[in-house]
This record gives sequence, structure tokens and C-alpha cells, in this order.
Amino acid sequence: MRELWDANLEWCDGRDYAASATLRDLKSLDKVLDFIKSEKIYRMLDCGCGYGGLCAYISKRLAIDEVHGIDINEKRLHVARSRGIIAHKVDLNIQAFPFPSSYFDLVTSFGVIEHLIFYDNFLREAYRVLKKDGFFILSMPNLGSYVNRVALLFGYQPRDVEISQAFSPGIMPMYKKEQGIFHLHSATLRAIKELLTFYNFHIILTVPLMPTMTSSNKLYSSIMYALDKTIGRIPSLSRRIVILARK
Repeated sequence: MRELWDANLEWCDGRDYAASATLRDLKSLDKVLDFIKSEKIYRMLDCGCGYGGLCAYISKRLAIDEVHGIDINEKRLHVARSRGIIAHKVDLNIQAFPFPSSYFDLVTSFGVIEHLIFYDNFLREAYRVLKKDGFFILSMPNLGSYVNRVALLFGYQPRDVEISQAFSPGIMPMYKKEQGIFHLHSATLRAIKELLTFYNFHIILTVPLMPTMTSSNKLYSSIMYALDKTIGRIPSLSRRIVILARK
């Protein structure tokens, strides 16, 4: 693991890698970034910026001058600020973003919406602060993934639909029964596309995301890698998805 982030993300450390599934599949994210790299992006906002490693990567890759981040975790925001991110504490569930309308050229969100009670406030605010023709990049787990479909078939609880704060009961044995995850719910690709359209986003591109497993079980990791490269190449079945949309 350490070799991977040191080689590609010299401004990150293990905290970023462990917290972000998107960082564990930069090749897929780069397909989306390549689509907009010819556009001049002056200001970027990362919603749920965490430690700031991923938005730092994007800002360097797209040569963005002004980078803002919002998150509810003050400890993570402190690290993000030390990396040059202009960071603000915001509850995406209920609070308005502390920016004027039409302020950003790019708004991003990676692995955040599954932590929210509902997605409405977040999507309304993301749309509001985007400039006309601005870009929105959303990465999220896929409730309709091939893994969750198999899990339900055999009576397991699908991932990212936690029912307890103590641990993650009922999930498949390849996953850790971790504490403090608090993924309230995720969405299928069909559902999130419909919701984005409802909030007036125009969907441009959908890319499957295939992050490396954090499990120490090499057999599980090898099986997941093989399945991701076959079944997971279909966005509606992939474990995670990245969507590029425009205002």
C-alpha cells in the first residue's frame, strides 16, 4: 500500500489512502479528469474533502489556482488546511455552503453522499455554487453492484447500508465488521442519475470505479480484482461509480 501512494501521491499519506476508495483507483478517476483537462478551471470545491489529499491531486493535475474544501470533521480539516486547501466546516445534510452562487468552475464529492441522511441539500447547494457550464464530479458506492446483488441473494446485508453504530452486522465475510463507518445508505446508478437530472444537472459521463481492497485477505482481494475486471466494467454493476455532470 505504501509504495502505491508514495509513487503517485507524494503529498498524501496513509490516512488519505485508507479514507478514500477513489484514491485506490486513480486510473478510473483520470478518465473523467482527462475529459475536462482542456477546460480552464480557476476555482474548485471538494465536498467532504477529508484530509485534502484527493483534492490536492486534482488541483495539481488540472492546474487549479483556488481550491476550497468543506467537511464536518475538524481534525481532518486541520490537515487539509496544512496542505493549502481553504477549508470550511459544513454539515452537508442541512447547511448552506458558505459561498456565493455561481462561484466555482468545478465541484467534486468522493465517497460522501452515503454518509448523508438525504442527498437533496447537498445537490441543491452544489448546483447553486457552480457557474453556468461548470462541472460536477461525484464518486459513490453503487447499491446495485454485483457484490450487493450476490449478498442479497444469499441473505447478507448489502454494503453501505449500515443499521448499527456499534459495527456492521450481517455483511459478507470478505468485509471487516468495522465500527464508526456510518454509511446510512447508498443508491443505484439509475436512482442517482434520476436525482441528478431532477436537480438540473446534465450527465456527461459515467465510469466504473474499481478500488483495490483494503482487506488483508489476499484471496478475497484477488477474487475481487478478477470480478472487477469482468463484471465490474459495467457501470450499473460496478462496486463504485464516478459520474461527470455539468450545470
